[in-house]
Amino acid sequence: MNLQYRGSGRVFLKDKEMPCDLYYNEKEGGILLIIKSKHGKIMGDFLELPLEIPYVCGQLDDGFNFALVHLGNRRTNDTILSGITEYHFLAEYLLCGVGRTLNQEQLFKRIDFTISDIVEWGGESVYSIGEKYELTRKEGAVQKTIYEGDEYSISYRVEGSLLPVADYQIQKEHIELEQNGIIEIDFKQEKKLEQFLEIFNRIKRLIEIALLRKVNIEKMEGYSNSIVDKVAEHTIERGIEIYGIGVAEGKPLQREEPWRWKWLSFSDLIEKHSFEHYFDKGEKLAPIVELLLEPLYVSRSSHSRVFLNVVQALETYHSRFVTNDLDEFKERVENLLKSRSGFDIEGERDFFMKSSKKFITLESRLADLLTAEWKIYFDTGEILRCDFPAVIAHTRNYYIHYDERIKKRDRVLSEEELPIYTRALLQILEYYIWLELGFTEENYKIKKKLMERWGNISDELQIINMSEKLHTSKE
Repeated sequence: MNLQYRGSGRVFLKDKEMPCDLYYNEKEGGILLIIKSKHGKIMGDFLELPLEIPYVCGQLDDGFNFALVHLGNRRTNDTILSGITEYHFLAEYLLCGVGRTLNQEQLFKRIDFTISDIVEWGGESVYSIGEKYELTRKEGAVQKTIYEGDEYSISYRVEGSLLPVADYQIQKEHIELEQNGIIEIDFKQEKKLEQFLEIFNRIKRLIEIALLRKVNIEKMEGYSNSIVDKVAEHTIERGIEIYGIGVAEGKPLQREEPWRWKWLSFSDLIEKHSFEHYFDKGEKLAPIVELLLEPLYVSRSSHSRVFLNVVQALETYHSRFVTNDLDEFKERVENLLKSRSGFDIEGERDFFMKSSKKFITLESRLADLLTAEWKIYFDTGEILRCDFPAVIAHTRNYYIHYDERIKKRDRVLSEEELPIYTRALLQILEYYIWLELGFTEENYKIKKKLMERWGNISDELQIINMSEKLHTSKE
């Protein structure tokens, strides 16, 4: 990352002013602060400044005020001839145009997070098309409430360019309009930046699951009661630009048109009150969601890593939302079997319990999740339903330990089979996540959406087998 030099000045630290140089890249988010200490010695004191600084204010020589949040010392250099020690700090966030010599951390009442390329998913536009196909701009704000609690509220807003209003604006070969989706978080009492980030990151994870892709923050802008501009007799809140981790200039995504059918749209989430459910269950869901989303953030994740993530997420879900007590699990199984008159009850009981003697094993947890209380059928491809939990459990054990004895003793999925059956597991995992987020009715509709997102495993395997047979016979 190329960090641009922004100027020299001073920071207010430990009740004194210290010279500094500031570097940052507003398009990619990197921030570097070099603090200088003149001591006149051959070697400076490495611990003169803390290794971690939560918050510091400063001012450049050109008058630009700034504040940095969460700084960490990455390097210390001594210039022997000048007797100056340079402390290199990387900062997580830069607040532009604010700063107090007392280093009292800046508080905000509202922060807007502009997200790249979500307007189509959000289903709202600042423009509309009239009866004569003329383009008009809607009057008033285009905004929907996502969540409203006692301490804060969250809204989704769309902002866009103004339409041309003068002849010279339309006398161009290319007329461009732009609109952006914005997540707006409002606190009733002013709070620190990190509290806004904590809430936004929850929202971002839910949007990423719905979109099946990583979400990019293109811009952050904060508002505070203490940062205002006066124009005549009016007081206007001044937006505070915030640069930092995860804030980067976005590029339009190139995707095929059918990709939109894989989404769970914003209107779906609003209709099912998914945001409210997510905030209520966010702490319990957090590790499951992180395991699901990790491949989006790790480029070129191996098939085995994604498989292990999904299996771990399923095990964690069952432990947290179903049961982690063996006696409770046995009682649950018996209640499930009561509704299975006419079936091989002993065989079904063995399917659930054969590997769980002293604790609930992964195989038993997978069997329970696969059954889904008999409400929905999950495709297991070429693996029989009764064998599927065991095959997945043995495969997980093999790819964790790489013990060839497991492969000789039990069936283990090959590297080629992993991505196919991982998608089967993703259908199961997402089914339960969306149940927790309000999609509790009309299971067949959820299953249809999951098929659109992850495909039909049996059909895909059938096509692969037919292709192999056809080309093998020709050879």
